[in-house]
Amino acid sequence: MCGSLTLRSLVKCFVPLFWMFISFSSYAKSGQYCMADWACVEKIEKNKQVSYWLYNKKPFVLTVTLEIDTSNLKTSSSNQRKHIVNQVLQGHQRVKVLDLQAINTNRKIWYDESFYWAPGNMLAVHQVDYVYQYPYAEDDYYPIVQGFGGGFSHRGASEYAVDFAMPVGTPIYAARAGVVIDLVEKNTRGGASRRYAKYANYVVILHGDDTTGEYYHLKKNGVTVTRGEVVKAGQKIGYSGNTGFSSLPHLHFAVYQAKPFGKYQSLPFIFN
Repeated sequence: MCGSLTLRSLVKCFVPLFWMFISFSSYAKSGQYCMADWACVEKIEKNKQVSYWLYNKKPFVLTVTLEIDTSNLKTSSSNQRKHIVNQVLQGHQRVKVLDLQAINTNRKIWYDESFYWAPGNMLAVHQVDYVYQYPYAEDDYYPIVQGFGGGFSHRGASEYAVDFAMPVGTPIYAARAGVVIDLVEKNTRGGASRRYAKYANYVVILHGDDTTGEYYHLKKNGVTVTRGEVVKAGQKIGYSGNTGFSSLPHLHFAVYQAKPFGKYQSLPFIFN
């Protein structure tokens, strides 16, 4: 799932689990600003000096971006107006990332911040020779109705995704071991339009190489794992469905790597 979170609105789109953008410059000069209990940016302004920290509230790795437009502010090495910090934060890590000070102390300072995050590691090196299990029972077979580069929806960031046609309620199994970092199972709606994307049920598993495996369109109450649970390859994690942006009952599976600015990229992979 991807999406946009601001203090004014919340918009979600298709895949995968990536949230981005919070703007908070119009709020208090000092304080902590958090998004959906995942990532936080902290700032302290005093005597026309502004300092920033980034904080990961989760026990697993995140990629965060802090973007700041400024006037009459500089770092110790640059007078540029725009500052961009891309940072990988390990679980519960808090890091000071930027100090700004007034160029002219007799003038007002101004700044406008945006903050983005995505689960996973932008520096991850995917194990390209890792062989993924099919996400269904070993003795079953379900046809691929949209593969890599599929014209319906597998383009751009989701180019390397696979859709398996299967009846609602088909058991789904982890294609690779990892830790469950997010899930949704409350939704009932689905359809062949992106306006249904926010209604997808899903499970997201963080792999050992800091990529994520994402399983979409599950049935309502169709998740059998919990957040923080360590799962093995081949372990049942839920049941297929037809929720979200879906034109027929199927499972959408892909492997993703986090990118700066809350973006993501699917990665090619192989099944056994």
